[in-house]
Amino acid sequence: MLPRSHPNTTARCRVLEALGEAGGLCTARTVDNDGDVIVCTRDAGHYDPDDQPTFKDGKPGGWHKADTSIWNDLGAACTPHAAI
Repeated sequence: MLPRSHPNTTARCRVLEALGEAGGLCTARTVDNDGDVIVCTRDAGHYDPDDQPTFKDGKPGGWHKADTSIWNDLGAACTPHAAI
């Protein structure tokens, strides 16, 4: 069982993938300034572009999140989950 205290971390996502249980995760991705691909670690179906994050508390609202990265599907370097 994974701890629930870190639900949107890449480490949790990797563990779920290794266990074969990542099918319920969002597959949206973006590219950061270093060129690294970042994959959303939230549950599938979470995305709501109108539920904008406050960016002050680190909570993503309805946007995508992985570790400290929060993004929506409108960015040029983003691949929405529906496109995968």
